[in-house]
Parts: sequence; structure tokens; C-alpha cells
Amino acid sequence: MVATKQGTDERTEKRAPPRFSMVKALVILFVLGTTVAIGYAGYAIFKNQSLVTKFLAPHVPTSQPSVILTDSQVKPFQPDVRLTREGIDHLLDALDEAVRRKDVDGVLRHIAHDVTITIHLKQGPQQQMAMLTREDYRKTLAMSFAFPSAHDFTRTNTSVSLAVDERSAKVSFKSTETLRQANREFKTEGEETLVFTIRDGKPMITSLEQTFPGDST
Repeated sequence: MVATKQGTDERTEKRAPPRFSMVKALVILFVLGTTVAIGYAGYAIFKNQSLVTKFLAPHVPTSQPSVILTDSQVKPFQPDVRLTREGIDHLLDALDEAVRRKDVDGVLRHIAHDVTITIHLKQGPQQQMAMLTREDYRKTLAMSFAFPSAHDFTRTNTSVSLAVDERSAKVSFKSTETLRQANREFKTEGEETLVFTIRDGKPMITSLEQTFPGDST
């Protein structure tokens, strides 16, 4: 019986290590779990601390403060353009070349969209007058340019009158051009009055008046 008890005690002692291993494993898991929990808690505290610091710290704007623009600031800068006799002569030369090339767009690019156009046509004692829009004038130019000519449009007797503020000018001149019809040539004469006005920093024709007395064959 003693031997049996001793054997039992020896088996008990041999089983002790597994218990110890089990306890040790539980302790290790507990320590690891605690470490992870502490790490997570530390991260949470650090994160929350950064949030607290963020909200408690004085607010520093990361961008420039909002600026309320006035009407004068919203509008693009417009240079103070003034008309000169030299500049007007340059514009007239460009218009002459466009007429000789029969370039409709080359003429219209110098004419404002709200231009006032008046056409006078004299036939003996009678005179007819027509008011045209810019689009009407485009069609009229296209039809007149379609007529065969000698491409010899000539401007003469040019008169330029600058306004005191040099922001507008009145220009008057006469013109001649040789037209061809079948085997016949005839020369046309005309008078023209233009008003140039500064628009969006550029000189534009805001008024155009033409008078055609007929041919001078």
C-alpha cells in the first residue's frame, strides 16, 4: 500500500509540470493581453491627447484669410489707352488693306457689336437711307466684295478730329474704287465718316456713316 501511494505521489509530481505550464501560459497570455491593452490605451490616450491639444491650442489659420473683393477689384485691369493720330492712321491702313483683299472679317474686327451704321445712297435728285446692324453690314460687305473689281480701293482727303480726352475720334474721308462689269469698267466714289471709341482697351468703330453718290464714269 505504501508503494502504491508512493507511486501515486510520483505520478502526481510528474503531472505537476503540465499544471505549471498551463499556469505559465495563462500568465503569459494575461501579460500579453495586458500589454496590448496598455499599448492600445496608450495609443488612444495619445490620439485623444493630440485631439485635445488640437482643440485647446490657439487656432492658426492654414490659409490666407478670406478677402471680400469690391467691384473695382473684380473687374480686370483696364489700361488707360488713348487715341493718337499715328494709331488712327494705322487702323485706317488696316481697314484699307482688308477692303482691297475683300476680307469681311478683317473689316468687322474693328467694328463694335453695338455700332450705329447709316448708309446714304444718292441717285440723281433722290436719296435713300438705310440703318443697318453689324450683321446686316456683314451681309452687305459680302455682296459688295463679291462684285468684280480692280482691287484699287483708294482713300483720300482724310480728316481726323481727336476728342479732348483722346478716348474718341471722328474720321472723315473720301474713297474711290474701280468696278468691273462684263467688258466695262466704272469708278465708284464714296464718302465715309467713322467714330472711333476706346472699348475694352482697344479703339473700335462705334459709328459708321457711308454716302455713295453713284458712279463717275
